[in-house]
Amino acid sequence: MSLKSSYQATRGGEKNFLRDIKPGDQLFVVNEHSDRGKTYSEWVVTNTHSFMGYREVKSPSHGGVMTAQSLLRKEREVLTQRPSHLPNRGARDSHDAYTEDAQRAAKLVGDLHAMEASDALSDHYRSLTRR
Repeated sequence: MSLKSSYQATRGGEKNFLRDIKPGDQLFVVNEHSDRGKTYSEWVVTNTHSFMGYREVKSPSHGGVMTAQSLLRKEREVLTQRPSHLPNRGARDSHDAYTEDAQRAAKLVGDLHAMEASDALSDHYRSLTRR
């Protein structure tokens, strides 16, 4: 089954979400910050389950782990495509001493590094399911 573009925290949405995800899938949530606006964070579906039997997801930026069900319930919506119009929360660089061009370059490098880390984690969990 292919993933929908987003899943809502409804009973039906949760059921479909848990059925559709598989190891290596990249998931994204939008975060609202009072001081810096909206960002997004990434999660990768792992090949492990919690003691309750729910599939786990892992953050490539900080290494945090939770169940996919908890992620959906906490964030209320999970996206399956990277929101390119928002900065990555895990790659934020807010050095005010940089020139505007240097800040832009630092953001691009940070975003690229975060995407590479997410892709590598995703590839790792996909390869584990092929064995």
